[in-house]
Amino acid sequence: MFEIFRKNLFIGNLLLLPYTFLIRISSLVNPVSHAKGQDSGLLSDLVFAAIPDALAQNIVANVLIFIQALLINHIFTKNHFSRESTLFTGALYILYCSIMAENNLLTPALIGNTFLILALMYLLNTYKVPIATASIFNTGFMLAVAAEFYIPNFFYLLFGVVGLLILRSFKVLEKLQYLIGFVIPYFLVFTYKYWYGIPFADLNFLTKVFFRVPDISSDNLIIFYITFGVLMASVLFSGLSYGAMGSKKSIQVQKKVDIIYWSMLFCLVSFLVFRTNGTGHLLTLSIPLAVIIGTFVSENRNILLHELLHIVIVALIQVASFRLIGF
Repeated sequence: MFEIFRKNLFIGNLLLLPYTFLIRISSLVNPVSHAKGQDSGLLSDLVFAAIPDALAQNIVANVLIFIQALLINHIFTKNHFSRESTLFTGALYILYCSIMAENNLLTPALIGNTFLILALMYLLNTYKVPIATASIFNTGFMLAVAAEFYIPNFFYLLFGVVGLLILRSFKVLEKLQYLIGFVIPYFLVFTYKYWYGIPFADLNFLTKVFFRVPDISSDNLIIFYITFGVLMASVLFSGLSYGAMGSKKSIQVQKKVDIIYWSMLFCLVSFLVFRTNGTGHLLTLSIPLAVIIGTFVSENRNILLHELLHIVIVALIQVASFRLIGF
């Protein structure tokens, strides 16, 4: 089944939609609504106020993941991370978003991923472009919108700066363009708060910005540790494969590979910096992992191994998610 995504065909992209719903079927069988936490931004609050029904939230979550998978496939193909043009990155993104059972619902982090992916797309578009004002501005703008949905994404402000330094020569004007793009969404949100008499800043925000050991708990610890182990094993494999990712590739692709690895690093560091709820923050890891693992799967022709691993991971996702809802 997994090999149907080897060819970059239009029908393959369409099949990602039913694939998403099949992988996350538990979210429709017994939908769970999002419980507001300290890491929710104003835009997330507005979304959940507009969609209070749990089933509607989960349908939106699945469609959103499908759209995000399409965007990641576009980034993968356009930037030539692999010699093979496949749809594995999108399929892997769906799997990584679903592997932790507690993430099988609509969350601020999941919504924020949409704008992190768009920011990554605009950032990569700045390479070798003499005048990249629009892409630089859009990178900052999308990162700020991502932070307005999910507050810990604010940490990616530094990621944008690092990315521009890797892809382009240092220019003060470009950094100003980036910062202006980042500031504008906050200005609009503050304007909204002023108009409706909402306090500009919540000082409780300060209570969740500090280094700490992540607070991880689950009703099914064995399944939790297995799924979490698969996620961390993917991170470890990705880290050890850094040299192979850039091997025999052009300087342009090597620089873009560096950007993907930096995004993974920022996700892991921000997981320690912010007091996040459970493992929901690790949804942001799905973006770099999908690109890195997708590259290796695309260039590897061991079909039997791919299908076996796919079956095991899908089975693990179903066992974890259905046990979480009490089946």
